[in-house]
Amino acid sequence: MSKAQSKPSGTEDLSLRGDGVMMVLKQKPAALKNLALPADAQVAIVSKNATALQKVRERNKHLAGQAFRFFSEAAKQAAVVNKDAFAPDARALAVLEGVRIAQEDLRRSGGAYDLDQVRTLLRGISRQAVDKRVQEGSLLAVPGPSNHRSFPTLQFNADGTVVEGLKSVQEALPTNNPWTVLNFLAQPDDRLGGRKPIDLLREGRVELVVEAARRMAQQGA
Repeated sequence: MSKAQSKPSGTEDLSLRGDGVMMVLKQKPAALKNLALPADAQVAIVSKNATALQKVRERNKHLAGQAFRFFSEAAKQAAVVNKDAFAPDARALAVLEGVRIAQEDLRRSGGAYDLDQVRTLLRGISRQAVDKRVQEGSLLAVPGPSNHRSFPTLQFNADGTVVEGLKSVQEALPTNNPWTVLNFLAQPDDRLGGRKPIDLLREGRVELVVEAARRMAQQGA
């Protein structure tokens, strides 16, 4: 259909598609009785009312052999959605798996405290003081349920204090992702003779753990 042709009476819109011309009609199919269509043309009857659309289909069964399609507005919108576009790629899946592993690390290492519990452990310090310690790296927080921060229990000593050297370790690591930091602390490390970094921090062997974190950064570079 060329641009020179006039818009047929009763049409609301004409739009070009890769497979021909689509006419979006607001009137019933009876309005097409005097309209000569090319053999490859597609005509769509569009409606948000599925019940009314079904009645149109039933009343116009004689059109079944022609290139007519009936669909609701919702179906029209669904048809243009490419589901493959929403599938996570390999990198995204790897990130997701990393979080799952870290959450399992969290479970195995004793879970996490919420904010109020941490404030109690740290002798009633303010929320602002907790935030400051998280920001500077001397306290580790991970996203918890309902996006509330949670504080892994493995970073606390038996007396409720936080292990020494956590800030230095976080500064030495190649990432500030809290799940990656947790994974580093909780997993046995070959650079430390198969021991867990958090266990060495509890023993006060901060420099050994910091050096392992630096070597991790160098290997990832």
